[in-house]
Amino acid sequence: MELDWTTFLLEVINFLILVWLLKRFLYQPVLNEIEKRRQKIKADLLQAAAEQDEARALKSQYEARLVDWEREKRTAFDALRQKLDQEREKRLQQLDNEMEQQRLKHQARDQQQQAQWRTQAESEALQLGSAFAARLVQGLAGPELDRRLQQLFLEQFGALPESTLNEFRKGRQDDTVSVEVLSATPLDAAQQQVIRQALEQKLAPIEARWQFRQDEKLIAGLRVSIGSWVLQANLQDELRFFSEAAHGR
Repeated sequence: MELDWTTFLLEVINFLILVWLLKRFLYQPVLNEIEKRRQKIKADLLQAAAEQDEARALKSQYEARLVDWEREKRTAFDALRQKLDQEREKRLQQLDNEMEQQRLKHQARDQQQQAQWRTQAESEALQLGSAFAARLVQGLAGPELDRRLQQLFLEQFGALPESTLNEFRKGRQDDTVSVEVLSATPLDAAQQQVIRQALEQKLAPIEARWQFRQDEKLIAGLRVSIGSWVLQANLQDELRFFSEAAHGR
């Protein structure tokens, strides 16, 4: 087989033309496309790195925000707990004050009620004592007690200070007064004379209209009225004073 150089040369030329055509129209566009893809991948990697950096920054910011939020939450919780503790202490103090006021109120009411009961008991006791004393002295009243009270009247009258007698003298409207002597038992002439002399001796000078009468209600003793001036030394007035004191308590 002989080598046909013309054919060989044409084949070589065809191959070179094919290589040029492939490089021109196929290989170069592929290279360009590969370069574009490489540039795009590089850009995507750079963008991904940037986004990753941004994500890290956002993560750090979020973590910092979480720390701040946790701190704010703890601060708010502490403030709320402190406020609740203060409010609880305030409520407890208010409740203690109200309970103390109620206790003092009840204590004052109880003391007042006890005082009323005690006063009522004392008043009833005094009334019973007064009634018992009245029955007792009525049973014990007699001439001896009557004379002793008359003597006691004369002694007490004789012991009146001069200032009291001067007040009586100044209060008289004129030199004549009415003197009434009430006695539980009748007074004889001698007894009347003794009483009259004792009064005139202390009240002199005096011009009086004398009147002696019996009043059995006196039980024992005397009641002497000199104008508007009344002197008492008898059981009736003493028992009345005791009874009035019992009612006045």
